[in-house]
Order: sequence, then C-alpha cells, then structure tokens
Amino acid sequence: MRRLWINIVKGFLNLLLVFLITTAVIYFLARLFPGDTITVLYGEVNSLQDGRRILEAKLGLDIPLYIQLISFWQKILVGDWGISIFAGKPVFDLVFQRYVNSLMLSFTATLTTTAVCILLAYLSFTRRCRRLTTLVASISTSIPAALWGVMLMVALVLAKVSIPFGSIIMPLITLTIAGVGVFYTILKSLIDEALSEPFMAFYRAMGLTKSRLFLKALRYALPMYITAVLYRMGLIIAGAVATETIFNYPGMGKLLIDAFASRDYPVLLGWAVIISLTLAALNITGDVMQDILDPRVRELM
Repeated sequence: MRRLWINIVKGFLNLLLVFLITTAVIYFLARLFPGDTITVLYGEVNSLQDGRRILEAKLGLDIPLYIQLISFWQKILVGDWGISIFAGKPVFDLVFQRYVNSLMLSFTATLTTTAVCILLAYLSFTRRCRRLTTLVASISTSIPAALWGVMLMVALVLAKVSIPFGSIIMPLITLTIAGVGVFYTILKSLIDEALSEPFMAFYRAMGLTKSRLFLKALRYALPMYITAVLYRMGLIIAGAVATETIFNYPGMGKLLIDAFASRDYPVLLGWAVIISLTLAALNITGDVMQDILDPRVRELM
C-alpha cells in the first residue's frame, strides 16, 4: 500500500512537471514558426502596423510571451481554457471532442494489437510456427505506420472499396498492423523468459498441455507487457499524426497539425494540457496495475 501511494504522489509531481514543460515548449515553438495568427485569419491586407496592433491587443498577443503563458496557467487552474482563435469555439469543447476520438482509436488499436500478438505467440509456441510469426513481425516493423496507411489507401482504391474519410476503420487497421511487430517481439521475449523459469519445469512435470503452459507463461508476462502497451496508448493519443492526416481522422494528431497551421495558440495549449494529463495518468495506471498483477512486485513492498 505504501508503494502504491508513493507511485501516486510521484505520478502527480511528474504530471505537474510535464504539464509545465509541455505547455511552455509547445507555446514557444509555435511562436518561433514563420507566420502568425493575424496573417492566417485576416491575410496580408491587415499587416499594417496600426491594424496589427489593434488585432494583437484584441487577441491578447501584445504582451510578452512568458506573461501570456503564466496567464494561461492561472486560467487553467480555475477551469478557463479560453476560446479558439481560429474556430471561435471554447477550447475545452474542441479539444475534448478530438480527445474522445483519439481515445477510442487508441483503446481499440491496443486491443486488436494485443489480440494479434497473443495469437502469434500462441501459434509460435504450440504449433511451432516460429519462422512464420517472426516473418510477420519483421514485415510489420520494417514498414512505418504512415507507409502502411498509404499502402492500405492504394489497396482500397484498387479494390474499389469505399470507406468514408473520418472513419475509424482504416486508422485502426493501420496502427494494428504497424504495432504488431514491436509488441509481438516484446511479448514473445517475456513469454520465453517465463518458460525458462524453474516453476515452469514443475508445470511440465505435472503433464500440463502446451496450451495450458502457454497460459501460465502469459500470466507471468502480462504485467510488463501492459506497461509497454499503456505507453503506446499515450503515443497514439498524443498524436498518430501521419495516420490521422492520411485518413482525415478527427483526432488529437490532426488537431495538433491544424492548430499549428492556423497558429491557434489557445488550442495548442489545450492540447498540451490534456496530453500531459493523459500521459501522467497512463504512467500511474501502469505502475498500479503492475503492483496488482505482479506478485513479485508485491513481495518487494
């Protein structure tokens, strides 16, 4: 129990640190890019100094950057996320809608990737298909997710299959295919380690079938595997930028690109806030689940 509370406190402190660093980096990086919000919104016609000063004062862009950032931090603490400069909508509503879409994509992609990895590991152990499963994993890891997306897009065109842009189906398939190679390798390594443990020799002596031996090894491997999977979930939510852009999926990755393109600083900061919260929450969840699922960790508490 003590270890659990220590992990929660450490997670909260990490959350605070990640929140401050992420929002600062995103905000200052956006301001370093060529172009600005006023030019994006009103064009070059309003680039005259008097008009520009009026618009900057109206949008709150006429004060030093660090004061803008501190002001944002203060408002976030009271639940004021601001208004999107480009869309004119509340930042929280805009970001939360995209976040739900990315969360759905991340969760389903994690489930499908894990299911495929477990199936491949099972076939490798019980059916002696190790060469075939290794080949599948190698092909998966040798091609980036963006290229898998392009290949799937071409395949759809050639097959004359119509899937509307914005659908979760194609990004889900792309991320599953791209993730199988890495996570199968991780799971296979953990299962091989489990099979070499002394307690597995006891189960073999009991005459357990290969299927039951595999389930015992899988139970041993899952805690560490879940930690790795949760990290990938965070990466997908933070921005499967290429995949979401290719298939026009309205998630956090596409929101980040759109906000950078329009120099929508409140949205960029809102994106940074929710991503910071998500990554910290996933790290805490991973530690807690490992404490619960892994008896070796509980013995060290």
